[in-house]
Amino acid sequence: MIDLDLETKVFAFFFAFTTSLVLSGVMRKIAMSLNVFDKPDGGRKTQREPVPYLGGLAIMISFLITVITGLYVVSPSREVRTDILYLLLPAAALGIMGLWDDIKELSPHFRLMVQVLLGLAGSLTITFGSTSGSATGNQSTDLLLSIFWIVGITNALNFFDNMDGGAAVASFMTALGIFFYSSITNQSYLAIFGLVLMGVLAGFFYWNRRPARIYMGDSGALFLGILLATIAIRIDPQTDSKWTSFAVPIFLLALPILDTCVVVISRLINSRSPLQGGKDHLSHRLALKGIRHRSILYIFALTSVLFQSPIYIFLKVNLESEILVTLFYAFLFIILFIYSVGIKVKYEDT
Repeated sequence: MIDLDLETKVFAFFFAFTTSLVLSGVMRKIAMSLNVFDKPDGGRKTQREPVPYLGGLAIMISFLITVITGLYVVSPSREVRTDILYLLLPAAALGIMGLWDDIKELSPHFRLMVQVLLGLAGSLTITFGSTSGSATGNQSTDLLLSIFWIVGITNALNFFDNMDGGAAVASFMTALGIFFYSSITNQSYLAIFGLVLMGVLAGFFYWNRRPARIYMGDSGALFLGILLATIAIRIDPQTDSKWTSFAVPIFLLALPILDTCVVVISRLINSRSPLQGGKDHLSHRLALKGIRHRSILYIFALTSVLFQSPIYIFLKVNLESEILVTLFYAFLFIILFIYSVGIKVKYEDT
């Protein structure tokens, strides 16, 4: 167990923020010197000028530096150090693969294979380790669900990285939810992970806000995706039912889940491959409604807060109320889904 005082938590946040702020600027210069750019293509990539990649590397290194420094200062138990290692290794490995993909585009099949293998590694430590109880009562089912969740959320956040600052804001809000919920329920080291991620993402956002001066690329999106997915299912929901416990990680990541559902279903309806790119994400649809870029980011943040609010309600109510709250927010999710799909978009080949 790691339990830090307020002063140490504030220091951890600003250490992560400063490290990310500085490293993002350094990585921008390195990307420019190495000619590692995301270049306009007249289609989905609509930025006016080439934008340097390697922002994801800054995110990953900043997070690892902060956590490793914290481990050295705090000196937690061997069990906690091992648990943290199991969290970091798959995320770092996937971030490195994403960096490789940013520099030299990899095949989708290879990327998916690596994601599944790393998702399996993370799921094994959760299902058969001491970090989480059984979600379904059957370890084989738990394992399959964990793999599906980790791979799905990793790709959902990667999908969501389609506008300046968008993925950074979505990830920040999830990290914020992890921090508050874990703090309230005395899950200390998970709360610290959320806090450090908030600092890292705040520092990166300075460079990634519109007009973006650096992109996180696949390295950042994949690193954040697998890390947030894994942390979310390591949290002890502390609900009165196993079924409502499933809602806690889903509500923490409702925004990228909604975006992915809208995109996948829309593309299937239009006889397009879900893996094919397109300007049909939530950000694009809101822009078509005439909403300004900054306002879209505010909408994303408020939507995250809206869907995270029931996890705190769960702590105060009985089982019947938990079920009613879950059903209400599921209905709200469906309404937002239907509304978003109903916003007509024009695909590049139509």
